[in-house]
Amino acid sequence: MELEERPTTILTEEALTPRGPWGFMSYALAGGFTRWGWGLILGWMLVLLGPALGWAGHLRRAAAWSALPAHWGEQITTRDLWEIWENGGIKDRLLNSPTVHLFGLGLVIVLWCGWRMQAEAAGQKARLGAWLLGALDTVIIGFLPLGITAWLVDTSLAWAGGLGLDGLGWLAFVGRPLLWMALVATLNLQWWFCRLGRAAGLSRGYGAHLGDSFLRLWSHPVQWGLIALGGAALRSLLPFLVLLLAWRMGGGTTFRVWLFLLLQLVVTALNGWLMGWLLRTTALYWIHDATIRDVRAALKDVHLATQAI
Repeated sequence: MELEERPTTILTEEALTPRGPWGFMSYALAGGFTRWGWGLILGWMLVLLGPALGWAGHLRRAAAWSALPAHWGEQITTRDLWEIWENGGIKDRLLNSPTVHLFGLGLVIVLWCGWRMQAEAAGQKARLGAWLLGALDTVIIGFLPLGITAWLVDTSLAWAGGLGLDGLGWLAFVGRPLLWMALVATLNLQWWFCRLGRAAGLSRGYGAHLGDSFLRLWSHPVQWGLIALGGAALRSLLPFLVLLLAWRMGGGTTFRVWLFLLLQLVVTALNGWLMGWLLRTTALYWIHDATIRDVRAALKDVHLATQAI
């Protein structure tokens, strides 16, 4: 009797081999300058430009009577900040300023254009219901595990920073803020998976949708964690470098002020493109992972049907 051939699995198909998110980053480089990509970049510019112009305008208007512009950069206490906010005229000027509306408009553009870009990259229709219900799913499956993980890491960094070693102290000083920024970025990743799953439909039930969305993030915790942490660090580093340059050179001339504003806008546009790159990477990874899970579910159904016969 001839030996039967060993049954093959989906792992023998290269297109169906499980891959982490790093494998899709190079493919996601293209496509950042579509209409939704430009909208995302424009939204980020409005988010930055609104508060920046509002603050600059307040300092210009208040220069005749406020001591704040003359002491810019000096250390002030929390009580000083409260007095400035309540009694210095900033509260009423900022809350009623058109720049606040620019910030809000920019944030809406960022969120909506990002969703349209990602849904288009994943071959799905960008529905408002999927966008909102995906956020609810994120609260259910994302807040507790990610929050506990971030709290444990933050506690470890705080303990290491208190040991009295300079290297560990700097690690805690830099790492703890980056950790919480990375937590926000990771919650965004979880939300993106949930809303894409919602847009595709709950064909296998709500429980399977939550499980798949959860595993899409936690099946590759190191890769997604480094992407979230690296993205948060890069998006923070670029504006900080511009701020540091402005601090060292000063703003004594109109040319310098406009130069720093232009550099901030360029950095903000780059950050918007980086966010779009991550959105497209997530979409491509989601397509691949959803295909694998659908094939596995189909093979499982065939196996169960064969056993029943």
